Amino acid sequence: MKLMIPVHQRTLVRNNLLIPRVATALVVFLSLGWSAVTAQDILPVYVIQGEGLVSPYWGARVTTFGVVTAVTPDGFYLQDPNGDGRDETSDGVFVYTSKPPSWPLGTCVDVRNAYVDEYYEKTELSRAKVAMRAAPCVWLSGQAPWLPVPQFGQDVRSTYERYEGMVVALDDWAGVVQGPTKRYRNGDAELSFVPTELVPYLSDGRIFQAEADEQTALVFVSGILGATLPDANWGDAVAVGRQQGENRRAAAVVDFNFGKYQVLLLPGTPVEHTAARVLADGVAPTGREDFTICTVNLLGLGQGSAQTPDAGDYAAALQQSARVIAQDLQGCTILGLQETGTPTDAAALADRLRSDFGLDYLALSFAGPQTTSSEFPLTNSVLVRRDRVQVLAAQSRQGCSAVDYAVDEDRNVCPAGQFPLFDRPPLLADLLVTGAWDEPYALRVIDNHWKSKTGDELANAPRRVAQARFVAAAVQERLVVDSNAAVVVLGDLNDYADSESVATLRLATQPALVHTFDAMPPLDRYTYIYNGSSQILDHILVSASMAPAVVEVNPVHINADFAAPLAPSADRLHHTSDHDPVLVRIRPGGGAWMGGNLRYAGVRVEAIDAAGHLHSAAVTDAMGEFRLWNLTPGALRLRMTAPPYVTLASAVLDIVVAPGENRLVAAAPVHTAVRIGVAAALDIVQLGNP
Repeated sequence: MKLMIPVHQRTLVRNNLLIPRVATALVVFLSLGWSAVTAQDILPVYVIQGEGLVSPYWGARVTTFGVVTAVTPDGFYLQDPNGDGRDETSDGVFVYTSKPPSWPLGTCVDVRNAYVDEYYEKTELSRAKVAMRAAPCVWLSGQAPWLPVPQFGQDVRSTYERYEGMVVALDDWAGVVQGPTKRYRNGDAELSFVPTELVPYLSDGRIFQAEADEQTALVFVSGILGATLPDANWGDAVAVGRQQGENRRAAAVVDFNFGKYQVLLLPGTPVEHTAARVLADGVAPTGREDFTICTVNLLGLGQGSAQTPDAGDYAAALQQSARVIAQDLQGCTILGLQETGTPTDAAALADRLRSDFGLDYLALSFAGPQTTSSEFPLTNSVLVRRDRVQVLAAQSRQGCSAVDYAVDEDRNVCPAGQFPLFDRPPLLADLLVTGAWDEPYALRVIDNHWKSKTGDELANAPRRVAQARFVAAAVQERLVVDSNAAVVVLGDLNDYADSESVATLRLATQPALVHTFDAMPPLDRYTYIYNGSSQILDHILVSASMAPAVVEVNPVHINADFAAPLAPSADRLHHTSDHDPVLVRIRPGGGAWMGGNLRYAGVRVEAIDAAGHLHSAAVTDAMGEFRLWNLTPGALRLRMTAPPYVTLASAVLDIVVAPGENRLVAAAPVHTAVRIGVAAALDIVQLGNP
């Protein structure tokens, strides 16, 4: 998924001006000459901002006056030195200049004949005819208002719009990271967190895309003004304005960027960081009785001008991706790849896996419309293990639409009056997989990378639905020939599991496709984090007849939860992409898995056979959920070990595991505090009723 670049990141020039701390009273008197603008010419900033979300002067040209409070690579923030003293209006505004201005901080300037714009709903001034020094002025920045701490379910716009563009004070803001640190080429960095006092009230400790009320409590912090942000991962603790254990009055400018308010920290503002123990997922090796299928977004593994054109960086990116496949995914049998730059890059990755890891992969890849981009080429590819997989056929398929989506491809591929549908056409591969079962396993794999959410979703969403219908038809053509055919649809679908496009894909075939994520614990159902919200963008769906052979579903959380680097590194272990890979394990000869909910976190569950061998183990998550994957059907013993505060009704259960899905129904464990509370209540009843 490609993200929109915020307004203050539209240039790659880095500003090196130092900005004084807001706690110091700022008094400015300029001995240089200043412009002669009469009071009648000036429209104060707070009048331009107005009381609503949209400036009443939108589309007009205005002249205004104020103090330069902060400078970015493409403009500056201007604040009225006196303000109108009203909570309903902001005294600050962003002035877009396309490059950093030369004004020192604290300079009083006139901005003349500037256009009032609502740039992605952010009020800003641009295209000014003149911006020049003004008469001397005095601004006491120590009087900056305190910014309210976010709350669950609040109306964010009504809470923070009044501060847009203003310098504000932060009162010991601390929290737990939900959106790991991201770094940009212009030197900016940003992260998001939930205030510490609200963390105990998160429904499951993690904010998901569907949890709108919880999203309103997110704080978005930026370093665009020069503050240094740490490399913070999901779950880490951060505190803004603390130093050596003491609280300090911190200051920032409030900005609005593409649907969210950001706190732009002033330089020198300390950000304390305490790392949590975040463990990346592991994957068990594949045996002859099973094989694995993975979907992996490679984050633009190519040599385009906006990818990794430097030969050293490209070599590091190849090594990074090869290591993930070989080690983190244990040499996955079949890989659907998105964001290989060109077919050449897919072949280079296969070569690296052979030379450095001894894994004999074959690359399947076909040039498509976006392959030809000089800036950011993208192509779908499939890698298969030649020791396990025979390729019967492979092709790239373009769809057609009555809507012209300006796909850069020969229009003759579609009938008259229709236009190409995919910038990155799906790749279809018909395969035979061998293993410890009777006949080679026939499988159709369809690798996808659908339209991203960048830009106008009113146009993007219907396009993804059309893409879903096209892919469903490719599934159905196989099911018409053989209703029991094994078909897997995978890839970066750039939409959520409950979206119309994914629902269309699932339900437009007969019988309907099965989404493998339905087997997952709810807390594991994410592959991507955007604006602090965890979400599913990468999917694996299977035909109904194939579903019983699925014995493991594993979003391998090695990327989304971790801070994003600026450049690839062959030694980097985490966040080699912005998407987590997803793995499913298939046992054609018959297998099983078991799930359940034991109500409490930290209960270890082990599956042991009659000979005492451990088959599978899991620990219940924050919601009490567990999964035991890749079981052999038959008699097993479950052994459960509870943490000290939980009492189990039965620590050992003898069960018979059936093929496919199994659900544990057992006596619920009891929390010690609950048991004591019940006993105390009974005592009170007895005392009150002799």
